[in-house]
Amino acid sequence: MPERRSQKVRTILQLQGRAATLQAKFEAAVARVAPARHQAEQLRQQALALKLRLTHDELCQLRRARRCG
Repeated sequence: MPERRSQKVRTILQLQGRAATLQAKFEAAVARVAPARHQAEQLRQQALALKLRLTHDELCQLRRARRCG
């Protein structure tokens, strides 16, 4: 004969199940966006490498372009 669980125990088990499901969905979402995050970081590094080689005039152009949109 199966053991009867109290309402509190059933609630805890339900909450833990929901938490596990949400955690799995979260981890799947993180795995999907990881490549995009990596690519974004690579692009930021490329931009910084180029910025460090700008002349004074080019740096002024960049600043003006950022202000004006």
